[in-house]
Amino acid sequence: MCLSLKSRLPSHSSMHSRVYMYALLSTALQTCTGSQSKVSVHEMKTELFLSAPSFAVVGASDDETKFGTIVFKTMLEKGMDVVPINPFVSKSQGIPCLHSLAEIADPARTSISVVTQPAVSLQILQQATALGILAVWLQPGAEDDAVLEFIRTAGANSTVQTKIIHSAAPLTDVVRRDNDTSSPCKRDGPETPDLISALWRRR
Repeated sequence: MCLSLKSRLPSHSSMHSRVYMYALLSTALQTCTGSQSKVSVHEMKTELFLSAPSFAVVGASDDETKFGTIVFKTMLEKGMDVVPINPFVSKSQGIPCLHSLAEIADPARTSISVVTQPAVSLQILQQATALGILAVWLQPGAEDDAVLEFIRTAGANSTVQTKIIHSAAPLTDVVRRDNDTSSPCKRDGPETPDLISALWRRR
């Protein structure tokens, strides 16, 4: 029976608790049965992704309007230990970019967000699973048929430890105050990657 996750993740300052949490979540995902709803599996993958001690954003750049940079900037604002990965840009938000996933110090304890063209995304997924990256969050627009097929194949392969989250379509974020009981209002502006929605909900 799959694990029910109702409590919030521990803060980033609690490293031992975080290590325990992502180990527990990873085990829960591996033992889920086929009857588990897609929503619950997605929620557990989200918790696993966000429980990592370290993060990286593939596609972060020096362009403030690009989703990769927006994701990276949001993670920084949340106090997360995150680095940008981009072989064509020296820095993002003043932080030096890694050139590839191979430069990540501890892949098994790192989650990565991917905001790239589909052809690049496929290479990133192949590298991530080979390196044993903890979790990958593929943002909307970073996929094509080949990428989706890789995700399906990896999900069915019990030897692949990397958990992959795929935001199938851009989502318009819903923003409301904690005590607001009125109907949610759609956020004005560009559609928002699902990861940013998850980050905004974190305290």
